[in-house]
Amino acid sequence: MKGLKHTTGIILLLLCISIGASAQKKITGIYRTLNDYLNKQLSYISDGNSTPVIKLYSLVPKSYVTIQHKGEQLHLNKNEIFAYQLTNGEVYRIIGNHSYLVLNNHPQLLLYKRKIPTSPKEGPEQKFKYYFSANNGNVQTLTAWNVKQAFADHPTLPDQIDVHFKKDTELLTYDTFHKMYKLEKLLAISF
Repeated sequence: MKGLKHTTGIILLLLCISIGASAQKKITGIYRTLNDYLNKQLSYISDGNSTPVIKLYSLVPKSYVTIQHKGEQLHLNKNEIFAYQLTNGEVYRIIGNHSYLVLNNHPQLLLYKRKIPTSPKEGPEQKFKYYFSANNGNVQTLTAWNVKQAFADHPTLPDQIDVHFKKDTELLTYDTFHKMYKLEKLLAISF
């Protein structure tokens, strides 16, 4: 019985490693700064002759990423990278050893989501936690209070948040007509 559990554990570990390794190959480029992201200027992308291999080291976290391109190997500190883009178009901001899915492209307010690890008892449903950063500031939990604090100097925005959003979960309401989050739209018309 112990041997079976040990073998199952090894198989699961190898499966996780292979999934992690295959995820590494899906990166199409890196955004070095917020401005690069806002202007859609990727670095370390395929040039037709060669495709770079970018390793994030997410299973065994390291403080840098490795880029292999044109026979050279380069190490970039994670704090020198704003985000990376996957082949499916998703962009993830790197903060420390965590990656946050970027949900929008707004210069004053970026919204993020991050998957929360769950136990098998909770079922297959994925759970997420939501964050934001204002004016390229620190990433914070997305709550009405935190957003109001981030824009405390604005004469009307904190009050407008109280008027338009009754619960923190409403901060992520998407406006399909304007093709942006309602919080973004409120910010755009308030400035």
